Amino acid sequence: MRGWGYRLRNQAPEMDPGMGPGMRGQGHGKKIKEEKEEVISPVSEPVSTDSTDKKILTMADAVPGKKYRITGIHGGCKLNSRLCAMGFVPGEVFHVSGASAGGPVCVVIKGTKFAIGRGMAERIQVVEEK
Repeated sequence: MRGWGYRLRNQAPEMDPGMGPGMRGQGHGKKIKEEKEEVISPVSEPVSTDSTDKKILTMADAVPGKKYRITGIHGGCKLNSRLCAMGFVPGEVFHVSGASAGGPVCVVIKGTKFAIGRGMAERIQVVEEK
């Protein structure tokens, strides 16, 4: 059964280059330098605004009844992809339909109502629309 972590009896275990016999997986021998590739999501990049007098807030600070524009999302890969799939992308206009102190924030974006948890809402930067 190959592919499930099993190997045949007569098959030698794989070793890292630079490791001598008997040193498999013990951290001895030459270290191979691995470089991590930094991935930058387009969702986390802030959108430039046309005027500088607008105050940047988070979605958690937004008050019901006013319109806001998303300027940036500062979260990890999973948060960015989840919010992007729901339509929360920089430049999108939304309004808050309800919010409680410490609870979720109810927003309407593109005609759809979402309840966003307070932790997610604090990572979404917004500016007030006029």
